[in-house]
Amino acid sequence: MDEKKNGSGADRKGVTYWEYVGLDNLLELQHPHTEAHDELQFIMVHQTFEIWFKLAINELRVAIDRLEREDLAGGIALLKRVATILRTAVKGFDPLVTMSMQGYAEFRDALMPASGFQSVQFRIIELLLGFEPEGEEGKKKFYWENAVQAGETFHAFMGKYQEELVEEYRGLRGKTLRTVMLRLTEKATGKSGAAAYSDLIERRNELPEYASLAETARDLQQALLDFRLGHHKVTVFTIGAHAAGTSDSHAADHPSCAEYLLGVIRDRSVIFPELEEGTNR
Repeated sequence: MDEKKNGSGADRKGVTYWEYVGLDNLLELQHPHTEAHDELQFIMVHQTFEIWFKLAINELRVAIDRLEREDLAGGIALLKRVATILRTAVKGFDPLVTMSMQGYAEFRDALMPASGFQSVQFRIIELLLGFEPEGEEGKKKFYWENAVQAGETFHAFMGKYQEELVEEYRGLRGKTLRTVMLRLTEKATGKSGAAAYSDLIERRNELPEYASLAETARDLQQALLDFRLGHHKVTVFTIGAHAAGTSDSHAADHPSCAEYLLGVIRDRSVIFPELEEGTNR
C-alpha cells in the first residue's frame, strides 16, 4: 500500500494550522470603508456572527434529519449544540457595547443602506426552526416580505436572496424542527397539536425522551430570543433608543431602530406555538 496515500508515511506532507483554517484568506476579509478606529471591530463581529450562523445551520439540518429517523437522542444532542452556538454568538455583542455613540457615528453613514436585515443565514435558521409564510391562502408571504417595500436595503436583499429562500422553504417540504417535533409528540401521545404537548407534560415520566426534546426546543427558542435581545441592547447603546437605523426598509413605519427590533422580539419570539400553548394549559 502507498504510505503517502493512506497518511501513515513519515514523509507525508502534513497540513499546517494556517492552511487548515484558511487563516491567510480569513484575515484578508476585513475591508473598512472609513478610517474610523471602531469600524474594524464592527466588521469582524458581524463576520463572526455569520460564521456561527453557518455552523448552526449545518447542525440544525442534521438534527432535523436525525429526528426524522426517530433518533431522538442524536437530535436532542445537536439541538443543544445549536443553542450553545447561539449563546456563544450573542457574546459577540459585548465588544460592540464598549463602542461609544460617537465612535459608531464616525463610520455609521458609510454603512447605509446596509443592514442586519440583510442576513440571509439568519432567515434560513428561522425557516429550519419552523417560521412559516403568513396571510390569507394564496397571498401568504414571509414576514420579511411585509417590511415596508421601499428603499435600497429591501430591494437589494430581495434581489439577491429571495429566490434562494423560496427554494430553501420548498426543499424543506414541511420538515422543519417545529413540524417534525410535533409529529413525533403526536405519535407518542396519540393526541394532536397543543393537546399532545399538554399530555406529554402529564406523562413525562413515561415519555422522558420526548419530554427532553420539548425542553430542549424551548431552550433553543430562548437562545434565539437572547440573540435578538442582545441585538436590541447594542442598538440602544450605540445609536440610542430613538435613532433611525442604517436600513431604509422599515424607516417609514419604524423611525427608531430599537423600536423596530422590539417589534421583532414581540412578534417572532415563539417558534413552537403548540408547545407553548400545551405548556401553559
